[in-house]
Amino acid sequence: MPHPEILNRYRDILVPALKGALRDEGPLGEMLRYHMGLVRGGPGIGGKLLRPSLVCFSCEASGGDPTTALPLAVALELVHNFSLIHDDIQDKDELRRGRPTVWAVYGGEQAINAGDGMLVLALRQALGTENLSETQRLTALGALLSATYRMIEGQVLDLSLEGRSADVAEYLDMARKKTGALIGCALELGGIAAGVDGELRTELRELGEVLGLAFQVRDDWIGIWGDPRKVGKPVGSDIARGKRSLPLVLALGKDPSLADLLDTEPLPLEEILGRLEGLGVKEETVSITREFRDRAAERLERLPWPNWAQEAFRELLDFLVEREA
Repeated sequence: MPHPEILNRYRDILVPALKGALRDEGPLGEMLRYHMGLVRGGPGIGGKLLRPSLVCFSCEASGGDPTTALPLAVALELVHNFSLIHDDIQDKDELRRGRPTVWAVYGGEQAINAGDGMLVLALRQALGTENLSETQRLTALGALLSATYRMIEGQVLDLSLEGRSADVAEYLDMARKKTGALIGCALELGGIAAGVDGELRTELRELGEVLGLAFQVRDDWIGIWGDPRKVGKPVGSDIARGKRSLPLVLALGKDPSLADLLDTEPLPLEEILGRLEGLGVKEETVSITREFRDRAAERLERLPWPNWAQEAFRELLDFLVEREA
């Protein structure tokens, strides 16, 4: 499935800017560049670059110059990657994008340092927005810090749900914070760089949060039924860890006895997958993803974006809810 325009439109300015932010030498700099795929035979900066692309897109769609938002876009991507380094430690994931994770190569203690360093670089980037007014810089920094805190809150909730029963409301609260906060912040930061304020800033952030929910629910589907060759890590690892992704939350709500199967050693993964499909949660998860896509499309219509931006965002929505990795 080809990437939509938004994910290609800004890549040529984002990749050099990210490399420039990671130029620090020494052991810490090496770990950060390793995580981003820049050393040890890495493939280079890859991934969708969804969040920084949305910062630049939101700025341009709101009437601004996307290069003005570039430092904020880089800052947000570095915050996202700080969270990934720490997530891999907490989840004990040994692979990311088909390569050993930072902790698997350098050890858990050093990986914590790497994540901390990535966060500091993000804040350095956020303060380097010379083309913005002082008010815009402080507003953007406040938005970034608020979103980062909410994202960490979401990770705390995610860990607290492991191995226990949870309802859909608890799951959605976690996902809105863990994933929605930074995606909402992406649209908000782009708006700030373009001079947007007040209610429109709130509309941008809330649109991004709904997009984040659609993204996370699809991620949960991919984590169970996706192709490991496309995902870059073993499918079913979330089940083995006891994570309460949406398919499991839905399934446990329909059949609480599934909890006993999830506690079995060794984990009967094929039997669990059969139970999930038998309960209809595979199709239900797809339906919920599309429901959030439709909610985001409704919010999109409230924005005073030009036609090209409206069409590009709808294309992105369709891509994110149908993607395979």
